[in-house]
Amino acid sequence: MVKIILEDIKLKKNNKKPIILKKEADFLIEPKIEIKKQEEFRETKFKIINKFVLIFLVVSLFVGGFYWSLEIFQKVNITIVPKTKQITYKNKQFSISKDSNKDGVNFEIMIVSDKKSTNITLSDSKEVSIKAIGSVTLYNEFSVKAEKLSAGTFLSDANGKTYKINNSVIIPGYKTNNKKIIPGQVTVNITSFLPGEIYNGSPADFYINSFKGTSKYNKIYGKLKNPLVGGASGLVYILNDSNKSDIEKIAQTSLKENLFRKVKSLVPLGYILYPNAVNFSYEKLDNFLSKTPEAQIEIKATLSAVLLKEKSLEEMVIKTSLSDISESELKEIKILGLDKFSFNFVNNDQLITKDINLVLFSLSGDINVIWNPDLEMLKTKLIGIHKNDIVSVFKKDPGIESGLVKIFPPWYKYIPNDLSKIQITSQ
Repeated sequence: MVKIILEDIKLKKNNKKPIILKKEADFLIEPKIEIKKQEEFRETKFKIINKFVLIFLVVSLFVGGFYWSLEIFQKVNITIVPKTKQITYKNKQFSISKDSNKDGVNFEIMIVSDKKSTNITLSDSKEVSIKAIGSVTLYNEFSVKAEKLSAGTFLSDANGKTYKINNSVIIPGYKTNNKKIIPGQVTVNITSFLPGEIYNGSPADFYINSFKGTSKYNKIYGKLKNPLVGGASGLVYILNDSNKSDIEKIAQTSLKENLFRKVKSLVPLGYILYPNAVNFSYEKLDNFLSKTPEAQIEIKATLSAVLLKEKSLEEMVIKTSLSDISESELKEIKILGLDKFSFNFVNNDQLITKDINLVLFSLSGDINVIWNPDLEMLKTKLIGIHKNDIVSVFKKDPGIESGLVKIFPPWYKYIPNDLSKIQITSQ
């Protein structure tokens, strides 16, 4: 029985141990919980502070970046409206001159020719006896002395047809150059000895009949200058008034238009061709003859044009109508539409030749004068100034009518100091 009791007591002791140990464990855990709470508080506080700092940095970076980007993208867009003026002329007279030192518009003369063939039916006829006419150039290889030929001297071509020279001529003697003979020469008109179309044509060589059998025969000779034409005999058909009217219409329409287009395509850069600054003429065919009613007629025409130098005309218009313009302002002026003026010669019968030096003409119509301010120079005047001073800069330039200024960002008060950030356009 004692044994049992002892075992029972032992068991009880053993049962107390866990109780004692449990109390010790509780005593040790309570301070650790407190420390852990303090550490968690500190960590939370640190996180809050770090988050605040981070937010502050982000905001600072954002604000700084925003202003920095505005600085980079700062720009000014300026649109100016140039000054304009209209000039109106009604038969305003000017003059043209080849001398650039004289008071007149500089000019050049251009002359072009063309021909057009057309078929025509002739109804009128008559009996004729007409000799052919042409011209030859006579050469002297015979002597250094001149040779005189009287009017009516007979010439013959290679086919034996005979002609007479119309006027007395003197053929100069020949000259030498490095022992080479350079024959003297003169041109003279000739007429066929007999009438008839058989004399019409282009014989190559002519010889002087009176020199035949002498040493002069092959040394003094002629070459055709202009073909022989107009020879006729017997019944021929001629142009009547209706035929002449038809030819006139063809010449004054299609042929004249073709010549004008030809001249226009050849006008050099810097010159103006006005439609009325021309002379047109065509070869009259009053002596045209045909052996048959159905004939082909060749119409030959010439157009002479006055080409005005654009720069010279512009200066004359400015001098006449804008006399109060200063030299500096003059550089900004451009006249638009000079070619839109209506041009007329003061003399309705004005002839245009290579030799003319002075011609009066008039201009009528409206043109626009536009000022072109120097935009790069304007930029340099605007750089870095206060926006309130922009108007005063514009007012000093006579070529600016008005302007619109847009500054970015809009609260900036000064024009950028960087020229590349200033953009100026002209309307």
